[in-house]
Amino acid sequence: MFALLYLSLCLAAPAPAPRNVVLLIADGAGFLHFEAARLHEADPTGLQVYDGWPVRLAMSTSPSGADYDPEQAWRDPAWCDRDATDSAAAITAMTTGVKTANGRLAVDPRGEPLATLARVMAAAGKATGVVSTVPFAHATPAGFAVSHPDRSAYREIARLMLGDADLDVIMGAGHPWYDDAGRRLDDADYRRVGGAATWDSLVAGNLGSTAAGCWSLVSTRAQFQALACGPTPRRVVGVPMVRETLQEQRDGDHGAAPYAVPRNADVPTLAEMTLAALNVVDGDPDGFCLLIEGGAVDWASHDRRVGRMIEEMTEFNLAVEALMVGLDERGLLGETLVVVTADHECGHLAGPVPNHEFLTGQHTNSLVPLFARGPGRERLVRSADRLDPVRGPYLENSELGATLVGVAARGSRP
Repeated sequence: MFALLYLSLCLAAPAPAPRNVVLLIADGAGFLHFEAARLHEADPTGLQVYDGWPVRLAMSTSPSGADYDPEQAWRDPAWCDRDATDSAAAITAMTTGVKTANGRLAVDPRGEPLATLARVMAAAGKATGVVSTVPFAHATPAGFAVSHPDRSAYREIARLMLGDADLDVIMGAGHPWYDDAGRRLDDADYRRVGGAATWDSLVAGNLGSTAAGCWSLVSTRAQFQALACGPTPRRVVGVPMVRETLQEQRDGDHGAAPYAVPRNADVPTLAEMTLAALNVVDGDPDGFCLLIEGGAVDWASHDRRVGRMIEEMTEFNLAVEALMVGLDERGLLGETLVVVTADHECGHLAGPVPNHEFLTGQHTNSLVPLFARGPGRERLVRSADRLDPVRGPYLENSELGATLVGVAARGSRP
């Protein structure tokens, strides 16, 4: 009798909340994107980074006013090509718990600002940061931290992220003085970094607030690598010397097999940027929250570049692996909720493995995979109360957002 009472009390007790949260998003990646990368790595020493993760679900990505219908999706494949989300609406749902219209960053369908995951975590005293393989003012990293009705207002969004957002780390492409191959330009393009005055202040080391402190800028690969260990500045902006993507838009045959075209050796990898960001935030006694995006998976899928998509997915997976090793080395695995997913599928990837091909160059309404481990993961399992005949249990992206915001609010130290 006592044993049964003890068991019931244990089951009724609230699950521990994570002190840290890391959300990793492969932008544009559906189930077959992950599978294509896995097959490319499928050898005795290949990377199988998600083996053993306790939570393996699917997630619906529909924006406000649309829905995912499992019967329609598998009866008529073209059905998934309609009513698809964009990255702005998707990241809003995933980090606020509220669905919104396409094109909007952390504002509801009426245009009212929403509390983002970064702001909730910062309010709890935690360090926060974003890392991306595409410009940091693009939809996914931006929607994690700031509210704006127009995702394409890159200059203004960059200024908000650097000035008004409660961020400690900002890393992403968009360097004004370099092209996609890492070549120095004659004329700068400041659109992705907040304008010339903002960039000049950042370079001079006097951009920031009195309360939060000024930003420190890193750009070379060696600087990113050095930032991954030892003491770090209080706040860091990392802008690699490349324009829009770390590697996806580099020169060479865009239709070549994965890694057949030499990569730009002067640009950091997503794994290196991830470890650098982790080293900046891991010293916060209250914990931290990071968003890490493999943003160029989406770019390659829009352009139907299977080889480069596999490269981007592989680099994303290597970043996940590096993060898990970094957390383990710091003894943080037991107090960190790690979620790996996508904001939407792009390209309607299809075909027999390993001969995948893109059927479109646009986003789709297909389900995407979701992997999770760490404290708080059981809430995601409880939210997955819908069933797809092929992908199994799935949850809404807004349910992911509500869960993350909920555990973030609970996970601060007293």
